[in-house]
Amino acid sequence: MDTQSDPHKLSPGALKLLLTAEQLIAEKGIDGVSSREIARSAGHKNHSAVNYNFGSFDGLVEAIIDYRVTSVNEQREQLLQAVLEVEPQPSLESLVELMIRPLANELLHGDGRSRYLNLITQLLARKHWRELFFANRARSSALTKIAALIKQQLSNQLPDAIYAERISLLGNHAIHTVAEWDAQQHHGDIRFDEDKLEWRLQNLIDYSIGGLSAPHNKRK
Repeated sequence: MDTQSDPHKLSPGALKLLLTAEQLIAEKGIDGVSSREIARSAGHKNHSAVNYNFGSFDGLVEAIIDYRVTSVNEQREQLLQAVLEVEPQPSLESLVELMIRPLANELLHGDGRSRYLNLITQLLARKHWRELFFANRARSSALTKIAALIKQQLSNQLPDAIYAERISLLGNHAIHTVAEWDAQQHHGDIRFDEDKLEWRLQNLIDYSIGGLSAPHNKRK
């Protein structure tokens, strides 16, 4: 079984399975694709290739998450360290940008074929897959640090429960928004360059800051 700690050191056969699965899931939905179909579409004669390489369909989905999220998390870690060197107590704008920009940058720097953003939206919509997505906190270590810094910024404004709800709303909204941009690009409706992405990104950041920092009206 080709399971390795570094998701970017998969064998060529395992990588082909992973990329094929990502594409098929985007086209047909995560519940509409079988391990057998993925193996056949990836050119494997062995219909058990998914189980052989990843242990199970769940293992394959987790491998896709690891493969795509590693570079985004590394980018966030690097950007966070750069911001902390300049701003020991980063502004809310800087922190929200750290959450959103690395995800949006995938629209510029991806391989043009990735449908990972589509996959995330599907995972978050289903309890089983949502739990799988959040099971490995280490792969989102930068997000955890950024969320903790945002909480410090808002601790005097918001009760913990309200903050937790708002940061969850921010994450879900950002993912779905960037995934929609990704879908538009894949459908040929728009081709993002830095300028076309930047104003949309800044607008999303401003919108998100407004939602996070809006006054909390206590209700009985």
